Amino acid sequence: AQQLADQFAFHGPIAACSFSALSTSFDLVINATSASLNADVPPIPACVFGPDSLAYDIMYGAQATVFMQFAVQHGAQTCDGLGMLVEQAAAAFYLWRGVRPETSTVLADLRGAL
Repeated sequence: AQQLADQFAFHGPIAACSFSALSTSFDLVINATSASLNADVPPIPACVFGPDSLAYDIMYGAQATVFMQFAVQHGAQTCDGLGMLVEQAAAAFYLWRGVRPETSTVLADLRGAL
């Protein structure tokens, strides 16, 4: 984590710390771990979430992930990764075919199928 913080420090203040050292809420908390695959929550303290926080889980499914449920219990708004999957597919389709698909209908259809 410290190496990544050092590598991207030119973007602004970036710090690395252990989960247990976290003591403040954040605007955005992204779960990009595999914890949701096992219905687990990463070892983050509840204080990282606040009323102005967005908890984003890369995972998606018919139900909110355990991470998203934990975030809601601690005041955060949530979003899952289905939109990112659809937008990445649309970007790839555009590169291959030169046509940009309408993603809102695809996303709505997928949400309805979950």
